[in-house]
Order: sequence, then structure tokens, then C-alpha cells
Amino acid sequence: MEEYGLELTNNSKTSWAFSLPRSATCVGATELCRNVCYGNGVRYQTAGQKEKRHRNLRTVELLLSKGGPELLAQNLLTLIDQAKPGDWLAASVEGRKTMTPWSIGCHDVGDFHKISYVNAWWIAARQRPQCSFWFYTRSFADKHLFDAMTELASLANCRGWLSIDSENFESGLLAYAKRSDIWELALLQESEDSLHENLLPALDACATVKQVVSFPLHRGRYHAPQIKHKNLFACPAVLGSYKLEPDPRKPRPCQACAFCLPAPRSTASVEVQL
Repeated sequence: MEEYGLELTNNSKTSWAFSLPRSATCVGATELCRNVCYGNGVRYQTAGQKEKRHRNLRTVELLLSKGGPELLAQNLLTLIDQAKPGDWLAASVEGRKTMTPWSIGCHDVGDFHKISYVNAWWIAARQRPQCSFWFYTRSFADKHLFDAMTELASLANCRGWLSIDSENFESGLLAYAKRSDIWELALLQESEDSLHENLLPALDACATVKQVVSFPLHRGRYHAPQIKHKNLFACPAVLGSYKLEPDPRKPRPCQACAFCLPAPRSTASVEVQL
């Protein structure tokens, strides 16, 4: 008998994140991103990790079929509340910042694969304005799915990044041009001699200084040489400037850097959510 339930991942780079199986949800994956995906790593290949992602997807589909985005959102809210920092209540009452940010990476593995699923995250994120949400996506080829994700990324407590590489940058930049007021750009950066010759010139035409976050291809502490270009901001965690942090009581690299996250909000004058 199949089991159901939703579960977050708490890792030493991003902190709390939600995962789905790549095979069923990465509808816009390129061959390059499939080959270098985090999901290829040893810790993502254990039977338990694989089953967690498949259980998450089974549960997502069940809740959507029984009650639509609203029912799924109710259950996502339970996960989001589990990710509150331990000192959230005291910080809310005292009007100060928590020791670590309250944040959720929508996917550390997987992607947005259908509109109703995106809508559930939109409902949940609106109901938790103090939590910061961020995501990278390659699901921008389908107009209706892109429009739904744009609504999610437009929320004040959410930030969306169109993930591009040498294989999909043309379609990614076309999508970006439609709503450059909402979206950000993320580059899966190959070595300079492997990068498509038109990619950086195309970025120059639409990006500003240090606007595009780049992730040099990496395995562990080894990464492709950083391309130093005026419009690229190389991920400090990939370069080793921020070390992986195993202690959940301390900010993780993504939280400490915060380049990819939406601007944090104060806990002052906010109704305390117990």
C-alpha cells in the first residue's frame, strides 16, 4: 500500500526546501542540467530520499485531485509553519529579527510542472507573508505555466529565477523579456570555452551589472573556473566563500548570502502565528 504525506528537506546549503522527482516534474530540463543536477548526488540517490520525493508527488497529485490548489495549499502551510525558526514566537512578540531567516526554497530537486500546483504555492505564500520563498525554474516554455509562475514570483515575499544555460538561453531570455519587472536570471555556468558564443552578448543586451546569478558547474568543492563578467554574480557558496552549515540554529549559506531571496520583512507589528 502506498504511503502519503508531505515532507521538507533541511540541508546545509539552503536550509528548508521542498523536493519532487525530476523525472515527473522537470518539464523544461535541458540535457546539460540533467547531467549536473544536484539530484545526481549520492545523498539524493538513497532509497529513502527517492521515496520521499515520490511520496511528495503522490500526495500533491492526490490533494489536487480531491480539493484543488486550495486543499494542497492548506497542507503546504503545515510544512511552511514547521520551518519557522525556533525563536519565531519570541522575536514576533519583541519585534526583532529571528536568529535565522524563515525561508523555503520551493524546490531543491524538481520543478513546477502544472498550473494547479503553482497556484497552491501562490495561495500558501500569500498566507505566510513573513516567510521568504524563492525558486529557480526551467518551466518557462509553456505560456500558461509561465503566467502562473509569474503571479507567484510577483508576490512581495517570493523571488523567481529563470534558469538558463547554453541549451535554453534563447527561450529563457524571451520569457524574461516578457516580464523583466518580475523575473530574475540564473545561469548554469559552464567553462568559458564551452559556453555558447552568443550567451554572454545576449545577457549584455538585457541585464545590468551583477544582476545575473551564476552557478559554475560543480561537484563538491570542485567547480568550473568562474567567468568574470560585468553582469554575473557568482554564487559564493559554489566558490567556497560560504561554507556548508550543518547547524540548523545558524544561517545556511543561501540565507547568509541572501542574494537569491526576497528582501526580508520585519516581525514587528505582525499578528503572531502560533
